[in-house]
Amino acid sequence: VRRGLAALSGTAVSGTLQRGEVSVGVVTMLLRGEFRHRWRAWVAGAVLVALVSGLVLAGVATARRTATAFPRYREAHGFDSFFYAVNTAPKAIALPVVTSSVLIDTPVIGPIRCSCGRAINPTDISVDEVAPAQQLRISKLVSGRLPDQSRPDEVLASFTLQHDFGVQVGTVLHVPLASESQRQAVLENENIIPAGPDVALRVVGIEASEVEFPTATAPDYDLYTTDAFARRYNPDAIVFREYFVSLRHGAASQPEFESQARSRGALSFTDLDALGATITASIEPQADGWWILSGLVALVGLVVVFQALLRQAIVESEDYPTLRGLGIARDQLVGFVMIRTAVMACAGIVCGFGIAVGLSVFAPVGEARVADPSPGLNVDPLVLVPGAVIAFVVVVLLGVWPAVRATRTDRSDAAAIRPSRVAAYLSSAGAPPTMLIGVRHALERGRGRTAVPIGSALVGAILAVTALSGTAVFAASLSHLTSTPSLYGQRFDGWFSFNATGDTSQNAALVAAVERPGISAVTMGVAGAVEINGKVVDALAGQSLRGPLLVTASDGRTPSSAHEVVLGASTMRQVGARVGSVVHVTSPSSNGGIRSGSFTVVGTGVFPPDFNSQGLGTGAIFRLSSVAGSPCPSGPGARDCEIEKVARLGGAVLVQSDPGAQGQAVLARVARAYPSQVNYPRPPTNLVNFGEAVNFPLIFGVIVALFGVATLLHFLVVSVARRRRELGILKSLGFVRRQVALSVSWQATTVALIGIVIGVPLGIALGHVVWDAFATNLGVFPQLVVGTGVVALIAGGVLVVANLLAIGPALASARAPSASLLQSE
Repeated sequence: VRRGLAALSGTAVSGTLQRGEVSVGVVTMLLRGEFRHRWRAWVAGAVLVALVSGLVLAGVATARRTATAFPRYREAHGFDSFFYAVNTAPKAIALPVVTSSVLIDTPVIGPIRCSCGRAINPTDISVDEVAPAQQLRISKLVSGRLPDQSRPDEVLASFTLQHDFGVQVGTVLHVPLASESQRQAVLENENIIPAGPDVALRVVGIEASEVEFPTATAPDYDLYTTDAFARRYNPDAIVFREYFVSLRHGAASQPEFESQARSRGALSFTDLDALGATITASIEPQADGWWILSGLVALVGLVVVFQALLRQAIVESEDYPTLRGLGIARDQLVGFVMIRTAVMACAGIVCGFGIAVGLSVFAPVGEARVADPSPGLNVDPLVLVPGAVIAFVVVVLLGVWPAVRATRTDRSDAAAIRPSRVAAYLSSAGAPPTMLIGVRHALERGRGRTAVPIGSALVGAILAVTALSGTAVFAASLSHLTSTPSLYGQRFDGWFSFNATGDTSQNAALVAAVERPGISAVTMGVAGAVEINGKVVDALAGQSLRGPLLVTASDGRTPSSAHEVVLGASTMRQVGARVGSVVHVTSPSSNGGIRSGSFTVVGTGVFPPDFNSQGLGTGAIFRLSSVAGSPCPSGPGARDCEIEKVARLGGAVLVQSDPGAQGQAVLARVARAYPSQVNYPRPPTNLVNFGEAVNFPLIFGVIVALFGVATLLHFLVVSVARRRRELGILKSLGFVRRQVALSVSWQATTVALIGIVIGVPLGIALGHVVWDAFATNLGVFPQLVVGTGVVALIAGGVLVVANLLAIGPALASARAPSASLLQSE
C-alpha cells in the first residue's frame, strides 16, 4: 500500500517513506482527480460563494457610503450659517469670527410658470446670482452642465425642482421680475404684481445646495442664473442679498455670530450645522437599512453556503471508504476537503469582490446619491479588503464540520433507513404511489450511494418562506405607516401660522374661519426648545379648541394637566425617563424669563416632522398652559387673549377636516382665504429615505427567495441523480413517464408545503418582532398590518415555483431509458 501511495503521489521510495511526503502527495493527487471529475460542482460552489460574498460586501460598502454621504458633501460644499440682508454690504461678514463667505444676489420675483405645466409659489423659490467661481463651492452639479455666463437665459435648477415639479434639463421657466419702483411695497410685505420684465430661462443643469435638502421645514427651490442675467436685469430690479458663512469655530461660534451679526444688518439666520445634523439624521434610516439588509443576507448566506459545503462533502464521501482501504489517513482526507473548500472560497471571494465593485455603480440611492460627492463606481478598500479576508476565513471555518463529518469511519445509516411517519400515514390512507414515492424521497434521506441530504433542502425552503412572509408583513406595515399620517404624529390635514405682528382681530378671524362646519378638530399650539433633565429637546404645547388634541401617543395618554408631559421614545432613553417617572423641565416663559418645574411623564409620544427637526422619536408634548404663562382673565375677551398670547409665541392652529370630499373642500376654502399662512403636512424624510428610495423588504425577500430556489433546485437534481436505480426499478415494474414525473413533482410539493406550514407563521412572528423594534426605535406608532392576501399569494407562489423547478428533473428522469437508469456506476 505504501509503495502504491508513493507511486500515485509521484514520490520515489528509497529507504523510509516520510509521512509528511505521503500526506502532501496524496492530497495533491486527490485534488487533481476530484477536480477533473467534479469541477462543475467546484465551480458551482465558487459561484455561490461569489454571489453571497459579493452581495454582502456591496451592502456593507453601500451602508458606509450612505452614512457618510452628507458629511462628505458638507466637507466640499458646506457652511456654518446662512442669512438674508436688505442692505448691499452688511458688516456682519467682516466680523472676526467669520473665516469666509459667499454672496448671493436674489431679485424679487412673482409666480413662476413652468413648461412642465405647473405653477411654482414665489415664496418657495428664489432666483440666485452667484459668482461663477463660487458656484461649485456652494452646490454640487448633479447632472447637465454649468450655465454659459455670457447667456442671460441659461440657469441651474435645484434637484428639488426636478423631484417635485419634474423640471429637467431643457425645461423653460418664465420668471416675472419686480421693478425697482415697487421696492417700498415689497419692504412693507404688500402683495404686488411684478412690473418688471418676464424672463424665459432654460435649464441646462441640475444642482444640489445645502439648504435644498428635504427636512421638516418648507421646501426650498432655487434657480442659479449667470453674470449676463445680472448685468441685463439687476439695474431695474429689486435685489436682496443672501450670504453663506463659514465660522472660525464652526457650530460653537454660531451663538456669538448671530448675536453680533443682527446689529450689523443680518436677518433671518439659518444654522446650517444644525440643519446638516438634521439632514444626516434623515438619511440615517437608509444607512441602517443597508446595514440590516447586509446582516440578514450574510446570515442567510452562511446557512446556504454551509448547506452547499455539507452536501458536496456528503456526495464526495462515497469514495472515502475505498480510499481509507488503500491506506489514506483520515487527516489526509480532511486536508483534502479543507483545501478544496479554501480553493472554492478564494475563487468565489475574488469574484465577489468584483461583484461588489460592479454593484457600486448603482449606489448610493435617493437623497444619499444626491449628496454623495462622487456617486457611481467606487472601490472602498476600508470595507472591501477586510471584508474579503473575513469572508474567506468564515467560508473556510464553515467547511470544517462538513470535512470532519464526511471523513468519519463510524457513521451509521440506521437513522437514514428510518421510514417517514408521514409516508406511512399516507400509505395507510390509500394515497397513490406517485404521492407516496415523492413524499418519501422528500422526507427520507436514504442510505449508502442513494443517500440525499434532505435537511438542507427543508431548511432552505423554511428559511425562504419565513423571509418572504416576514418581509411581506414588514412591507405592509411600512406602507400602512407612510399612508397613515396619524401614525407618525400628523393627525391634522393642515396648519395655519398666526400673524405675530397683526392685530387681535386678524388672528381671531383665522380661528373663527377654521371652526366652521366641515372641520372636525382644531388645536392651537406653539413649538420651541426646552431643556429636560439637562437635554435640549424640541417641544410642542397644545390646547384643543374643538375635538381631541391633535397629537399622537403610542403608549400611555396625552397630557391633561399643566404638570404632565409626553416624551418621544428616543428622548425617553436620552433623559433616562419612563412612563410614570418625573423629569425636570426648563423653558422660556412668555414674558422673556425662564420657567422650571417638575413634570410627570404620562405617555410616549409620536411627533409630526413639521415641528421637529431632531427626528420622529425625539421631543416633548405639554399642555399649552405649561408654557403660556399666567392664564388670561376670565370674561368675554379671554379667548382672544389666549389666541394673541399664542400668536406672540409664534404659534399656529392645527386643523383636521371631516373625512371625504366635503371636508377637503372646506379646508381648501380656508386655505384660499389665508394663502400666506397655510401649510400642509409633509411626510418625514427618514421614512421616505427608508421606504421609498430603497425597498429593503423587497430586496431582502428577493435575495432569500433566490437562495431558496437554488437550494431546492440543487436538492431535486441531486436527488434524481442519486436515485436513478430506484427510478429504473420503478419503470421496470410498470411506472410510466407521467408517474415518474409526478413523483418528482410530489417531492418538490412536499418540500414546499413543509416550508409553508412552518415558514408562514414563523415569518409573521418574525415580521412582527422586527417591525415593532423598527417602529419603536423610529418613534412612530407600531401598528402591525398582516397582509393575509399577500401571505396567501406567497404560499401559492411557493407551490407554483417549486413545481416549475421540478419540471426539468422530472422530464429528465421520465425520459431516461430503464437500462441507463439501472446501469452500474
